[in-house]
Amino acid sequence: MKLRAYQTTSVEFLLPRRRGFIVAPAGSGKTIIAAAAASQVAEPFGRVVWLANTREQCEQARAACLRMKWPDPVALDVHCVAARPDVSGADLVIIDEAHHTPARTWWNTVAEAQAVVWGFSATPWSGDWERDAILKGFFGEENFHVVPREEVMAGGSITKGVVVIHDLDQEGEFDDQIDALTAEEVKVRAKRHPYIPRDEHERRARWQFTAEAIRTNVARNGRIIELATHQEGAVLVLVSTVDHGKELEAAIPGSLLVHAKVGKKRRAAAIDAFRDGSLRCMIATSLADEGLDVPRASVLVLASGGRSAGKLEQRAGRVMRPHAGKEFGTVHDFADRGAGLAHNQFKARARTYKRLGYTISTK
Repeated sequence: MKLRAYQTTSVEFLLPRRRGFIVAPAGSGKTIIAAAAASQVAEPFGRVVWLANTREQCEQARAACLRMKWPDPVALDVHCVAARPDVSGADLVIIDEAHHTPARTWWNTVAEAQAVVWGFSATPWSGDWERDAILKGFFGEENFHVVPREEVMAGGSITKGVVVIHDLDQEGEFDDQIDALTAEEVKVRAKRHPYIPRDEHERRARWQFTAEAIRTNVARNGRIIELATHQEGAVLVLVSTVDHGKELEAAIPGSLLVHAKVGKKRRAAAIDAFRDGSLRCMIATSLADEGLDVPRASVLVLASGGRSAGKLEQRAGRVMRPHAGKEFGTVHDFADRGAGLAHNQFKARARTYKRLGYTISTK
């Protein structure tokens, strides 16, 4: 298959390196880059181990490799990292979503790899200096290649982004209740776990009740249901809990909730239905944060909050892939002005939207 110019440049960057890391936006075809580069260094009777985070990513990896001309015979082992595969004896290790490398399960799998190791991610940096230092130390700072977002857009691999902010609450209207619930919960937690610092108890409790206030916000849920019901195109609604997802599923006609505990066959069937257009609205948990490739999706509704720039870029990327008839991807987000902590997290998301160059408006 013919690679785009930025994909060819990325392959050329990797080929001479024993350690290499490609940083490219969601939708740029990182799986294709990895498969193309691997096919050029794979040797007969060699062993290539490909590590991913989800079953869907593993299936995408196998499909990408089938499109490349590999020497025969090559042992291609594609695994979810959770299975803790043995990478010893591999000639090449590919790490999809390699920003997870410093996490314990991932690190225990890849740290001792003596083979060539290439990593791929849209969002390598967490903001945690220790975690980021581990990533740089493992791959080498000189071995990171960044694909500019502008090149990917120019190549037609991602669309323009539009963000609509829904500002529904009175400022601080939930804060008094959150404060009271937090104070009571801290007393309980401090007695139960006296060895944990009180400010840590306070931090955890405050987020617990803030998240609950967001999930139970009547005006917010009403707007989510309205958007998911009436927006044109394929709508993806992201939730933070299965319970919230079930409530929305019951209220949104023709919607279907997908999460990690749904059986593999049912989950695959739902994603396929969303992909081919027979399912108009899919509600999903963190399952959709990485590796969900559904170009038809054009509208994202963020029913969950959070401040992580990396997760937000991954989530928004779900609706930025080109598809026939789609001019741009739309993200619907919420200012959450009623809860101070949630509003601060929204402001962090707003900075990410600006950095990504999305057009922003407020309703």
